[in-house]
Amino acid sequence: MIVKPGNDAYYLQWIRDNPTAYVVNCYRNPTPTYLILHTARCQMINGHPARGNTWVKDYIKVCSLSRAELESWAKEEIGGELHPCGICNP
Repeated sequence: MIVKPGNDAYYLQWIRDNPTAYVVNCYRNPTPTYLILHTARCQMINGHPARGNTWVKDYIKVCSLSRAELESWAKEEIGGELHPCGICNP
């Protein structure tokens, strides 16, 4: 199941509840060239945002327990491929 949290509180609770999940960071209107795959524990998408005050505003988070499900979403819905985060290396 793919989850697209609409606000920071829901997003942060979801990744706390699903620490082994995967998260795609992408633009609010996703493009095939910017689909970054992270683990839910990655410092780049967890805690306090490095830029600004929110996680879910200019960017969105697409979350799932299944990496394969997110790969299918990227290909079928967006027409792109996931790019792994260089920090968490999912």
